[in-house]
Amino acid sequence: MTDQGSNELIKILQTIPILQGFQTGDLGKIIPLLESITYPAESVIIREGSKGDSMYVIVRGNVKVFRRKGGDTEIILSHLSDGAYFGELALIDELPRSADIVTLEETEVLRLTRIDLDRLLSDNRDIALIFYRNCLTETFSRFRHNLSSFTFAQFDLNQKSAILEVLNEDLSHARKVQNYFIDTQLLDSEKDILPGIRQSYVYRPCIDVGGDFLNITRLNDRQAGVIIADIEGHGITASLGTGVLKSALSMIMNDMGGRPVDVLRFLNTHFNQVIPNLYATCYYSVIDTENSRVFLSKAGHHHPLYWKNRNRDFITIECSGIGLGIMKDAHFGEVTLDVEKGDRLLFYTDGIIEQFNEKQEMYGRTRLLEKLHELILANEMNIPELILDDLKTFAGKDEFDDDVTMLLLEF
Repeated sequence: MTDQGSNELIKILQTIPILQGFQTGDLGKIIPLLESITYPAESVIIREGSKGDSMYVIVRGNVKVFRRKGGDTEIILSHLSDGAYFGELALIDELPRSADIVTLEETEVLRLTRIDLDRLLSDNRDIALIFYRNCLTETFSRFRHNLSSFTFAQFDLNQKSAILEVLNEDLSHARKVQNYFIDTQLLDSEKDILPGIRQSYVYRPCIDVGGDFLNITRLNDRQAGVIIADIEGHGITASLGTGVLKSALSMIMNDMGGRPVDVLRFLNTHFNQVIPNLYATCYYSVIDTENSRVFLSKAGHHHPLYWKNRNRDFITIECSGIGLGIMKDAHFGEVTLDVEKGDRLLFYTDGIIEQFNEKQEMYGRTRLLEKLHELILANEMNIPELILDDLKTFAGKDEFDDDVTMLLLEF
């Protein structure tokens, strides 16, 4: 391909929302992966129900996107032409295609397969974070559009049924993207975050996608950064916030990951710039095994419960700081804990303490503290799971109205 052809193609790629934020050099890495295909008029590019493995960009031509209901009845979802793209969510999952896409005239497309993109992303983590954040943003935008369309009275029952199916698929896509940001497989496999420090956790979103965020990053051989956060709301809106949070952390962990206050200042600025009017609470901590210390900073989040083994009792943590995204020039405090063998630190989100039972009684921080005390004295293992069991018993149900997340550090 000529330089002029590559430049024109880069301009097209720059218009695709899921590639927003890619540098020209990053887009240049995608170009060799694209396969040019020309379809005659009335050709089927994608068949509803087929397994998806590729995204397409229209270089020239027109296609219609539709679903079939009741035999031959076509429900037109959209028409796409030069510069448009489709099938992009097949790059992150293997769900069946949600609609037919047929050419209305001779149409040239560029095809990018999931296998080729995965190879590129596996070698370029920074690009991967941008890509998955964009996928979440685009899914959120599409979800809002489809939800708005669903309310229009002129749509008949078949049309509303088709749109509702798309909404459910959007939630499934968002869930898969969010799994990239909250790596539960990594948390499950690495119980020792640093020598002598074990972690156990619970992460239970109340619906397919949630607003709680949990991440542990090893900064070096003696330090690890730990963050727990609660994004305002639920569903795709909140999961978009987790994507922004994860991508922001990836930008700064190497440079300032060991300084909690600086991390929160950066995250606050990032929230105000990228997703204004969306708020979050969080606690960011640095575990330092060389000096047996934990440095903590708060952004409007509930204080963790700190069990001091020497005293056989809890010690109150006091730290100031308002939530992320509320004020551009917010102040965040920092506290230092001198930890010893046997100490415990439980981080949690409000989905635990603000859970109600049938009598409209709230689980509360006091009950959480008492349960943690009981389990520590009994030398129980998997304490977060046992607290979750107690929460289920208290609420009288297995599913909750809010996301539930806990992280226990054992020194």
